[in-house]
Amino acid sequence: MDGQFDPALVVEALQKGIKVKTSQPSPDLFIEAYKKQLETYSEVICLTMSKTLSGTFNSAMLAQTILEDERVVVIDTESTINGSAYLAEKTLQYLNEGHDSSEAAVYLEALKDQGSLVFTVDNLKTLFDNGRLSRLQATIGNILRIKPILRFKRGVLDVEHKVRGFQKAAKYLVDEAKNMIDMGKKAIIRIAFVDRSIEAKELEHEMFQLGENIEVKITGVISPVVSAHVGLGGLGIYLAFE
Repeated sequence: MDGQFDPALVVEALQKGIKVKTSQPSPDLFIEAYKKQLETYSEVICLTMSKTLSGTFNSAMLAQTILEDERVVVIDTESTINGSAYLAEKTLQYLNEGHDSSEAAVYLEALKDQGSLVFTVDNLKTLFDNGRLSRLQATIGNILRIKPILRFKRGVLDVEHKVRGFQKAAKYLVDEAKNMIDMGKKAIIRIAFVDRSIEAKELEHEMFQLGENIEVKITGVISPVVSAHVGLGGLGIYLAFE
């Protein structure tokens, strides 16, 4: 449902200083979508962004309960933006190999442990507004140009590290991919941003310098729901391994 709204409009609102709020889609929208898909397909799997960030999962589950149709399976990806998209991509591939929805649910659980969203933000005020930092932490952090490195995995957001300046934050993202490759794993990178398209391209270039054992894609502007929480200057990667 989130994809129906232009992310660029949210970025424009944030640039104008407009406070952006989000709301969850209604169960009726999900019921309508389920019924439409069941006209063509024998099963429907609905993957949502993490329920800790959005009420989308609850609406999707309520719709499934109202519909009372076991052919509809709702799964919380416990991720968001490019992470949820990557998990959906892998799940679709798995289903196309002949597996059913029950098997796909088990497969998806294993995939969740193989990746996480790692990102940084430019202005800590947004994190203060959303209750992630105290006013004092946000104020001092902005004055000292401190950039937090946040990791979102299995529905839990943690401040993992802090660096001075955006360039060091970007380097941290590259180093995370390098560490994975050094462990003998293929790194899967999905880059997303709020208003840092140039920096995203530069990050992509740096990632490609890590060698052949890496797959890198820029997925584009972060979705409206997450942009509203992250704020301007957001840049991050979904980092997984195969």
